[in-house]
Parts: sequence; C-alpha cells; structure tokens
Amino acid sequence: MYKVLICCFNPLSIHNIYLGFQEAGCTVRVCYLDQDYLGDCAKLKSHLFKAIDELRPDFVYSFGWWKVALNNVREFTDILKQKGLFHIYWAYDDPDCLQSISLPMALTSDLVFTTAAECIPVYQKSGIPAFLLPHGCCPSEHKKISPQKEYAHDITLLAHNYNVSYDPAYFSYRFHGITNIIRPLADHDFDLKIWGLWWTDPARMYQLPDKNYGGILPPGNEAKVHSSTKIALGLQTVGTSLTQTSVRTFEILGCGAFHLSQYSPALEHYFKKGIHMEWSKSPAETLELANFYLSHDRAREKVSSKGQQEVYEKHTLLHRVQSILDTVKEFL
Repeated sequence: MYKVLICCFNPLSIHNIYLGFQEAGCTVRVCYLDQDYLGDCAKLKSHLFKAIDELRPDFVYSFGWWKVALNNVREFTDILKQKGLFHIYWAYDDPDCLQSISLPMALTSDLVFTTAAECIPVYQKSGIPAFLLPHGCCPSEHKKISPQKEYAHDITLLAHNYNVSYDPAYFSYRFHGITNIIRPLADHDFDLKIWGLWWTDPARMYQLPDKNYGGILPPGNEAKVHSSTKIALGLQTVGTSLTQTSVRTFEILGCGAFHLSQYSPALEHYFKKGIHMEWSKSPAETLELANFYLSHDRAREKVSSKGQQEVYEKHTLLHRVQSILDTVKEFL
C-alpha cells in the first residue's frame, strides 16, 4: 500500500483525512504547514525536506489554505518536483475559492480533487485532471456516545460567525442561514446553545444573545455536543453547488444526531428530507420543524438513525480515500 505525505496548509480547519488513509492501509505522515512555515521559505524547506526524507512517500496530498500560501506555492511545489513526487491538491473550498485559491494551487499540481462538481470542467479546460471528492465523516470519531450534562441542550450549533463584510461573495449565503435558522430560534427563546468564534462580537452583522453563547468548544468535544442535543443545527456557506456541503453535515449525521440545516442543493442531492435529516428555507419553516421534532421524540430518533446509517454506508473518510486511491493508481 502507498506511503502518503499529507500537507495541511490550515491546521485550524479540516485535518482528519489522514484517518481515512490509515484505515485504507496506507502509511501516513501529516505535515502541518501553517502561516509560520508559509511565511518563511527556509523554515518551509527544512520542515518539508525532513518529512519527505523520513517517509519517502509515493505521493503528496495537500489541502487547505492561508492567503499567504499563494506567495509560497512555488517554493512548496518546487521542493516536490525536485524530489520527483506526485502532488494531489484537494480543493475543499470550491466553488467560492476556485479563482482566488484553488485554481492557482491546481496549476502547480499533478491531480486535483474538488468538492464542487461544477468546477471540474474549469480545471479540465486548464489541462488539470480533476475529480469529485466531497467531505465525509470518520466513524471512529463521529459516533453516538453517552450524553454529557454540560452539553445537554434542545438545540446546538458548532460554527463561526464570519464577517460578511470581509468577503460578501463568500459569506453571504452563510448569513442567509443565520437569518433563517439562528435568529428565529434565538428570538423565540428556545433552549439554544452555540459554540464558536465571534458570536457576541458587536461588529458582526448578527450578534447572538449572551445566554445562547457557549464560547469556544475545546477540540475533541464535537461528538459530545452532537450526542447530547436533540437538534444539531447546520449552516451552509454555498447555496448553488450540487455537491459542496459543510463537512459538519456528515459529522453530525455520523454522531447519530438529528440534523436541521439551512437548505442547500447539495443536501438535497445527498440526502432525503424527513428521512435522513431536515432543512429549512425560511424562519417560519425553521420554527415549525423545531417545534415538531422537539415534541415528537420517536420521529426525531427515526430520522437521526436513518441519517447515521446513510453516511456510514456512503460517506465515510474511508469511502473518500478509496476513491482517491482508485484514481491515483491510474496516474502513478
């Protein structure tokens, strides 16, 4: 089986794909290349050379980004080319970051996977082999565990309150979700608790009431929250893609939680409404769904059970890695 060097440009974001590679039988080393490395070429080279020489990988799999990374992409990829390594880039922030981040990174790569199927022709037009690779869950991490008293609330959300004015094109649909999902529940005094950054920041377009804010959730406690709540909420950043959806969707369902999200076409592509999860298109629908499922335990538990079964059967990290390996063998 393959030896894989995984390079993560943003350790604060998604970084557990290595679990899927390990489960598939690969030997893996994770090399975190945050802004400290990407802002210092000498440090980057030293760190990367050490990882490559120790592992001697069959290929490199990179993902994530800091904007400063684009200034150092050439240094990163030059090292890989110098070592004769095949480089795969996973563009998990497509389609919104296609032009600004993904395509410049892809042009330095040998193969690209994207979470947005509609971006594949764009890559192919530039001569880049591109394939679909959605997010997924990891059953060893995302599973139902005993409820924890400190996280026991009727409705919860793990997400950040991003600054819409910083990048309106990127965050506008997410704010649409806050308006349709978060605001009506907070305004109607549900037992709602939200963990994440900036929810009580007065500079944001929406400020959550203090009583609903749980602060910053310590890493590794996500399954505790999802297993202790009656309704686990979701926000979507993309409202146009048929395949790009929040990674949190797969993680919540993997934990066997009942999931209520802001609507997106991708949710409807992967799941069945009222069977695997629920989604809402308006504040009124959000309130209707929340009231119904909080008062109908059996209906809620039936949906959450079907949702977990669906992601375990089709959407785990092992499924994703098997897709990667099936593709890679055609190129190596």
